[in-house]
Amino acid sequence: MKNSIKKIILSLLIIIALAGSKAIAMDYPDIDYGFWAYQDIEYLTDEGIVIGYPDIKFQPEKLLTRAEYAAAVVKVLKQDKIPIETMYSFDDVDTTHWAWNYIIRALNLDIIKPEDNYHFAPDDYVTRSEIITFLVNILKTEDITKKDAITALQNAYDDFDDIPDWFKVTAGKAEVLNVIAKEPPRQRYLDCDKFVTRAQMAVFMANLKRITEGYIQEKVKREKSPKIAEGIVIENILRDDDVVTIPAKTVLPIMVSGQISSNDSAPGEMFQAKFINNIVDEEHHLIFSKDAILIGKILDTTKSKYFIRNGELIFEFSSVNNKNLLTRILAVAECESLLVEANKIKKVVKTILKGRNYIIKDGQIVYITLYKPVRVNIVTGEILD
Repeated sequence: MKNSIKKIILSLLIIIALAGSKAIAMDYPDIDYGFWAYQDIEYLTDEGIVIGYPDIKFQPEKLLTRAEYAAAVVKVLKQDKIPIETMYSFDDVDTTHWAWNYIIRALNLDIIKPEDNYHFAPDDYVTRSEIITFLVNILKTEDITKKDAITALQNAYDDFDDIPDWFKVTAGKAEVLNVIAKEPPRQRYLDCDKFVTRAQMAVFMANLKRITEGYIQEKVKREKSPKIAEGIVIENILRDDDVVTIPAKTVLPIMVSGQISSNDSAPGEMFQAKFINNIVDEEHHLIFSKDAILIGKILDTTKSKYFIRNGELIFEFSSVNNKNLLTRILAVAECESLLVEANKIKKVVKTILKGRNYIIKDGQIVYITLYKPVRVNIVTGEILD
């Protein structure tokens, strides 16, 4: 008897220690390895999302309450620390309730509704149609026609005729998302009006967690993938993973705002320019976006002397608005301006324009030549040097 009491006390201490953090793997005496929802229950227990009762049992057949649903879904979505914007007051649940922290956040997230203005009904049970509706409202779903929803449900469930017409599109979305808990031997029954058991809740929550984690992974994958675009193709670019190196002497077309002159402009003078088209590599990975803003500074000028030399302007771009993100970047690149009009040929300019004062007019398209290689992260748009 004493050993049993000690065991219960020890187990309670373990539960209390794990309540605020991720739990360790736990075996429930009322669930064996062959239980249909065992893996999902273990998975959520390991993640600290659901745990058993003080008697160390999970009670898988016990019906799910609204309070338990609120706690589980807020934990799955990792929203248990979000600021509370709207406070609620109910006659049947207050701040002393074990699930108040989760209930109030579930209400703020609009993932559950109050029973009415004065009652939350924390101990009421949740039907399968209710939890399916809750979860579909949470998840990012594609539009589905009623016809497609009906087809999906007819193929999956033998009790299709018992599914309410108002619920068919929502249930169809849930079926396509694979969020529905299907308990054997009733895998082919949606059982809309039946209450959800704790075992079914675990499967619903595990499916929700996998789907939302999939969204995050897909988002990360998109954010870590170079954007593909059409534009001006720069050749001979070297690529090392997400970083490309634009070689020195690469020529890039830009449009200048304001006026710059090799004879009249002075070192330190600032100006603005932009790319006239997307700049891409040979695989069409976007390097610089069309209309990305360049903030330039004149580093040096050389005045023109007739029949001796052309004027020269040396630029440094110190800021780039790339991919619509304002990013301060120091010493992006040093560039020598060829100052050739868009319809001129580079080779001809050297023989015709000797001694010319280079004047860049507002809105004029000119070409700049990179003095040195420039490395760009084509995922983030960051210019590395």
